[in-house]
This record gives sequence, structure tokens and C-alpha cells, in this order.
Amino acid sequence: MSRLALSHRNVFILPSRTGWAFAGLLVAMLLTAINYQNSLIYGLTFWLVSLGHGTIWLTFRNLSGLEMSAGKVESCCAGESLQLPVRISSARNWAVAVAVGYPGETEQDFTLAPGESLEAALTRRTLKRGRLPLKRIRVETEYPFGLFRAWSWVALDFDVVVYPKPEFTPVHLSAGDGDEIEGTAMALIGRDDVSGIREYGRGDSMNQISWKHTARTGSPKSFEREQEQGVMCLLDWESLKGLEPEVRLSRLASWVDQAEALGWQYGLSIPGVEISAATGSEHRHRCLKALALWGEGE
Repeated sequence: MSRLALSHRNVFILPSRTGWAFAGLLVAMLLTAINYQNSLIYGLTFWLVSLGHGTIWLTFRNLSGLEMSAGKVESCCAGESLQLPVRISSARNWAVAVAVGYPGETEQDFTLAPGESLEAALTRRTLKRGRLPLKRIRVETEYPFGLFRAWSWVALDFDVVVYPKPEFTPVHLSAGDGDEIEGTAMALIGRDDVSGIREYGRGDSMNQISWKHTARTGSPKSFEREQEQGVMCLLDWESLKGLEPEVRLSRLASWVDQAEALGWQYGLSIPGVEISAATGSEHRHRCLKALALWGEGE
């Protein structure tokens, strides 16, 4: 689920190490009081017992009513650390102090004022491409005295896709006659047609000025050009014959990033997936997601 509220149904509590030592001390004090029939020791022992009993409620109250929800995740490449945004809010009229994190990862400590909410970025290491299986988040507290530990496991729905780790190699494009050239060295192609005449704009080059219309009207005029500049290419699985599938995916991921950085229109062709040429961050995500999930359904 994308949002979860903690309550007595999903919060667990047990004594901490300090709590067990405290319990042992109480037993020793009670035995001493019985042996010596000392009223002062009796009174101190029972006062500490009541303090410990009240601590159970105070510790449980830190998690009771706490709400956690999943935020939008920015995808990353295999081998990088993923940031998982989690919004934590306290709907109660008291302050809470909690620690949140994934098993095996560094926990983060937070203190929330009554009614306050904050967004925490939990770190998760990624090892391979594809959908990242997320374990349940552990949220716990030992506030206020560290005698008891209350905890809960929270499963939030994160749509996480880890891209293949890019293996940088220059992009190779077909020149149209069977030859190949490096895309990084390829000049931009396209057409530059005149679509009309407009008023001269600051920054227009001398080549854009229409001297004929300027002389006729007496005011500077410039050509309105229809520009379609850029490279249109297809990043093809078959252009990497002889390489292992994972190597092909890594190189294609690198080519996608290079084509996007250069402003090219690019398509992607891998077994079972054909993506037509386009550009932009959404198109890049679509291509990299196709590479990340390739072969998972088999």
C-alpha cells in the first residue's frame, strides 16, 4: 500500500537491553527489601516499577497514530544508491522520536512536533537492473528512557525500476550506404526552409535579415525559418552482435543517454520491443525502462 497508519494492531514492544537490566535491578531490590523488611527499599522498588509500567505506554505512544506514505522515486542506474522518499506525519497531540530505515541500511532518526510531517529520503543500494524488490521498512523507537523498544514493519508501494549500468562507448550510426560513423562526430542534419517574413529580432544573424524587404519597408525584416535540425537514429540491438545480452543492454543505455544529451531524436529496437524515434526526458525514461525490464517476463 502507498499509505499506512500505525496502531496497536501492527506495533510490537519488548524490553530493550537496558530494560532487561532495569528489570533485573528491580528483582534484586525486591529481594533485598524482603530480606531486610526495609520499607524504604519497598517504596523505591514499587515506585520504579510504576515508572517502568508508565514507560511502556509512553514508548508505544511514539508509534501509535504515526502515518507513513510513499513518495515518487527517481530511477537510478545499477550500482548507484537509490533515494526512496517517505512522508512521515504525526496526527497525535504529542511529539514523537523515531528511527526509520531498511534492514542492513543506515537508519535515520527523526523528531516530530505535534501534528508535524516531514519527508525522509531513505537510502537503498542497487546491485542489478530491473524492478527493485523492496523489503519492508522498519520503524522503531526507544523513547523516552530506552527501557523498551517499540517497532513495526511497514510495506509501502514504490514503483522502482533500476536502469542498466551504462557502459560508455561512442554511438555508431549508419551513414546510409553500409558504412558507420561515430555519432559524436556527426554534423547535425535537417532542413532550413523559409516560412515567412517577420520583424527583426535582437540576436538574429546577418544571414537571417531580408535585405530586400528591409529596403522596401524601411524597417529591418528577418526571414522566419522552419527549422528541423537534429539527427534521427535507431539504437538497434542487432548492431551489437557477438556481445552478451547484459553488455548490449549497458551499451544501449549509454547510447540513450548520449543521444538525449545531444538533442537527437532516437528510437530503440530490442527483441520484443520497438520504440519509435522521439526525444525528451519521458522518452528517455521509456527507453531505459524497456532496457531495464528486458527479459524479466521470460
